[in-house]
Amino acid sequence: MPDAVQLQDLVIRVGERVLVDHVDLSLAASELVGLVGSSGSGKSLTAKSMLGLVDLEPGVVEGELRITVGAVEHRPYASCRGAGRRARDRAFHAVRGGLVGYLPQDPRDALDPLARVGRQVGSVARLGGHGPDPLPWLGRANLPQPERVARLYPHELSGGMAQRVVIAQALARGSRFLLADEPTSALDPTVQAAILRELRRLVDEDGLGVLLITHDLRVLPGLADRLVILAAGRVVERTTPEALRDGDVHSEAAVALVEATRAVAAGVLG
Repeated sequence: MPDAVQLQDLVIRVGERVLVDHVDLSLAASELVGLVGSSGSGKSLTAKSMLGLVDLEPGVVEGELRITVGAVEHRPYASCRGAGRRARDRAFHAVRGGLVGYLPQDPRDALDPLARVGRQVGSVARLGGHGPDPLPWLGRANLPQPERVARLYPHELSGGMAQRVVIAQALARGSRFLLADEPTSALDPTVQAAILRELRRLVDEDGLGVLLITHDLRVLPGLADRLVILAAGRVVERTTPEALRDGDVHSEAAVALVEATRAVAAGVLG
């Protein structure tokens, strides 16, 4: 069976409020899937649940997560159902980083401000069973002058450089999948385009599966393989970037997103 992540019937509820309502989502190696929706649609909660970063009851109350790498299948929720936070963290210990990496909106949230970049990447490489040299991983993330970057502290990095450092950490740790949560929203257009090209390269050349969480439809044509559209915590449409570009969408939420994007993009989508 090919490497894949399968999330089935995810329900996240706090009190009587349902935040994510029976969401199904899959991600295969060598595939880039766009998880699309407006703010508050449940995109980030869905992604974080795949890393065990959402509490249980209140929080994740239903759902099955299967992560298959090689011949090994991991089912973290099956071993922590009805348990507390410590049991959840133990169940997801092998998943976080080792199988599934996370690229946050602000990459500095994932970096230690008091440690040089090289030390941090080297520490993650050791966890992945490699030597402590950070330079090969910084190079694979297409950081120019990796020797110089390794000596820097996170506050000395630009936004795009910081994102590439987090990508280098995911590669060093051995992640087969990467959840990229609005990773370019704070970057200028030139750097944004470079990071998106980098994510596509990781899919095509390194065989990673990438889930790109975004509300910006303009970045998806020519980048994603397929799209899952969320609204009010539910999947309302599954489509392709080409259909999105052509306005061939059917759910009310998807139509509204397309119209709003065209209104701010001179009528051009992709």
